Amino acid sequence: MRDFSGSKAVEPARLGPAITTERSRKARTHLLVLATMAAVLDGSVHATFAYQNTPRAAGMGYLCDAVVLIGCALALWTRARTAQGVVRIRWWLVAGGALAEGLGYLPSFAEGFLNYGAARQFQTACFNASEALFLLAVLLFFAGVTRPVVIVDVLQTLVFVVLRFNLAYSPYTRDHFTHIHLVVGQLVAATLFVVAAVGRLGAASREEVKLLRTLSWFFGLRLIAFLAADQVSYIWLHHRDCSEWDVVGTTLFAGFALYLLYSQDSVKGEAAEAAALRPSLAVRSLMPSLLALVNLMLGLFLLRISMPLAAVAIAVTVVSYVVRTVLLHAQAARERAELQSRNEQLEGLAIRDPLTGIGNRRSLAGVYKQLQSVAGESGLSLLLMDIDSFKKANDCHGHLFGDEVLVALGRELESLAAGMTGSHCARLGGDEFALLLPGATAEEASTLAERLRARFGEHRFRAGEMDKGRVSLSIGVAWQGAARELPLETLVCSADEALYRAKLLGRDRVEMAEARDPEDGGAGMELHFELQHTGG
Repeated sequence: MRDFSGSKAVEPARLGPAITTERSRKARTHLLVLATMAAVLDGSVHATFAYQNTPRAAGMGYLCDAVVLIGCALALWTRARTAQGVVRIRWWLVAGGALAEGLGYLPSFAEGFLNYGAARQFQTACFNASEALFLLAVLLFFAGVTRPVVIVDVLQTLVFVVLRFNLAYSPYTRDHFTHIHLVVGQLVAATLFVVAAVGRLGAASREEVKLLRTLSWFFGLRLIAFLAADQVSYIWLHHRDCSEWDVVGTTLFAGFALYLLYSQDSVKGEAAEAAALRPSLAVRSLMPSLLALVNLMLGLFLLRISMPLAAVAIAVTVVSYVVRTVLLHAQAARERAELQSRNEQLEGLAIRDPLTGIGNRRSLAGVYKQLQSVAGESGLSLLLMDIDSFKKANDCHGHLFGDEVLVALGRELESLAAGMTGSHCARLGGDEFALLLPGATAEEASTLAERLRARFGEHRFRAGEMDKGRVSLSIGVAWQGAARELPLETLVCSADEALYRAKLLGRDRVEMAEARDPEDGGAGMELHFELQHTGG
């Protein structure tokens, strides 16, 4: 396109995407700048108030925690937008967990900074929902387990939520709320970190490996923040409101959110991969086993508070774990059976001719090797045959006609082999076939070859005129007195010499040869190859 001045102008259709991309890049740059400024401001405000160690400072610290966790939720949400399938759902779950945890700190901010009554019910719901979503994000859909196993995992998660609530927020435990709440929180944080870190061994795809790697970092930072704020500040140093140790969590989470935002471009360029890993049964059992162990520990804590509830929780946990183990072993058994079936199919493809369905060279060699190990001094015969003038017929009537002839010969050989114990037929390549007859004498093999030649010559194939649809067969028969005496190559070479002689004597006939030592073979094979090149 040219403008009025004759200069070449940029086409609007090509200009539009470039402008859109440039605008998106500028918007992303502005977002990163604002996010960085917000993270620095949040950490600075928290550090400024932390040294005051007053209820008002504690309230401001809770607000900073809420802001930075909501920022983590938004950063995780950006990862969910680029994911696909089940992994997308898991990103949504962990983003929802971070958001719920951030909202859970707002009542503490209102209580400390605004001197407003604590909304314990709202806070309880947020923290319980947060940890339940985190657990579901790690456990659910893990390593391609079946739906009943997922249902059991959900039940275990619900048991955890009930135990968590009764231990930390029940009216029966309000007198010792602080210590139990802190201990349970640290225990859950440690469990989430271990599950996410070890869960990478059992990921069902490489995209899931990246998800669990990110979650292990998130849960690891969460564990460090809990230990610094709870264990060090409140338990060891006996700070009741706020201290500089509370700033650790804000700083770590702010850095983590910025890392997620700054590394988003590299994630967008990575396509989701199909399931490439098949984790072992032990790895698939490990993650839910850790949750069951945590539920049992929480149930033991609960025995001093509510024995009936603790007994029910422990019983449900044990039964669920047993049921899940049984279901998982059943699934593993089915997977092993499917794998064995696929291996058998692949093995069948490796030793069978894809066109005719009978064996190939490899299968013939394997059968002959077995015969050498068990046949002893009993004799055997080999029929080596090819279709007369097959190349010429193929050129005249087309490859479909040639395929029809090859399939018909394969069926004839398969029918003969089915009626004789231990026999084996194979297509060696092109129009060359073989029939191995253990225990057959030279006369029996010759008689069978004549019957095969006559039966195959009676076939009429669809090739226009009737006389053109008739094909003939030349067969060379080799016999040896003991299967252990000579290798298969020598037997094939002797049969090939007999087949070559049948070709020279006019085709459509059977010739016999006795297997000889390897030093005497070889010439017939070379001649037969020359004959094949001239059209059989």
